Amino acid sequence: MRSSGISVIVVVRHLAWLVLILCSWPRVAAAQAQQAPKTDPVEAAALNTILGRWGKKASWEWNISGELCSGFASTEIDWDYYPTINPFIKCDCSFSNNTLCHITKLALASNSLSGQLPKELGNPTNLLSLGINLNNFTGVLPEELGNMTKLQQLRASDNGFIGKIPHYFGSMTNLEDIMSFSGFEGNSFEGPIPENLSNLTRLENLILRNCKISGDLRALDFSKFRTLISLFIGTIYVRMHDTKSSSHRAMYVKNNNQRSSIAQIF
Repeated sequence: MRSSGISVIVVVRHLAWLVLILCSWPRVAAAQAQQAPKTDPVEAAALNTILGRWGKKASWEWNISGELCSGFASTEIDWDYYPTINPFIKCDCSFSNNTLCHITKLALASNSLSGQLPKELGNPTNLLSLGINLNNFTGVLPEELGNMTKLQQLRASDNGFIGKIPHYFGSMTNLEDIMSFSGFEGNSFEGPIPENLSNLTRLENLILRNCKISGDLRALDFSKFRTLISLFIGTIYVRMHDTKSSSHRAMYVKNNNQRSSIAQIF
């Protein structure tokens, strides 16, 4: 008899816990929804403005329920696995205790985009990679691009950019690639290379082929480019085959029309 009474007490307690859980679940779900990471509002506004100006929309694969940094954009899988999604972004949602997302990669290549680059493109200041190559952009590069001090990769080839290479690139010291196979080639940049480009000590590839670069290459301190693998400036091509050595060996120079010879530079 006593055992039966104990069983009833246990059942009642379990039922009480079940009722408590069921009653609390809506609040738990709401709290979880509130804690879902959100895209930085400044970056989201900038990207939406840019895409809208070009008549483009965020893809449903990475814009779930109006949140830009969702879906494929927030996964750790590299975007090379999604070649058919264009435009495409990748985000890092680890900020502010996993509640804030920053856009870290933006791919806009081969979208038949034209006109000048909008100044809002400089607002996603956490970008690590920017691809605007293979479009029909024209004009000079906006000063606002200099806000991207964390940028590591820049692909801007095969557009119609003009003017001098902006001086602010010397402050983008995280750049590793201006970019192999893409870079600035196929544009109409002209004039001398900024001296402070020597500050880009992490550069592995500097491709400025088919531009109108002129001036004295000795303005650059090439001794700082310890990780440089490929150099293509104007019609000068230098291939660093021994990437582990601090000395620059096995160089190939093609159609040198600059004021400095390679012997003077290295």
